[in-house]
Amino acid sequence: MITTFPKATMVDSINRKIISELQKNARISYAELGKKVHLSAPAVAERIRKLEQAGVITGYALKVDLDKLGYPIVALVQCKVYQTKERAFKALLLNCDEVIECLNVTGEQAFLVKLAVESMAQLDAILESFIDMSDTNTMMILSTPVERVVPATFSS
Repeated sequence: MITTFPKATMVDSINRKIISELQKNARISYAELGKKVHLSAPAVAERIRKLEQAGVITGYALKVDLDKLGYPIVALVQCKVYQTKERAFKALLLNCDEVIECLNVTGEQAFLVKLAVESMAQLDAILESFIDMSDTNTMMILSTPVERVVPATFSS
């Protein structure tokens, strides 16, 4: 049985629909969004403003096709950082332009680093730079069958 927790009071059913629609298309006009949630454009704008002010909506992101931009290789690297090397490792990641995301996670391999590179040689060079500070396990991303900002159960 899955336990669910109470939803934030600010996020009523209309705000859920707004967030769900924005997840599908963050560039949708207030007028079009209003039609989908049965509100006027000014009412939608006000709700979005309040969600932003409350920190529920934290930003809007651009999605790109990395392959078409010249980065056909995307990899996830699990990193088990050596004791006392965490600060230096974080600095290395911040200065590595190919790092597009880094998660600090539980478990032995405390960092999950997402890299986008132009070639296997470039990936190898980056992994080589990690070697003095961590053990790594690299996984190549073949596809992304599911990509969501919030769980699909959110708008239900």
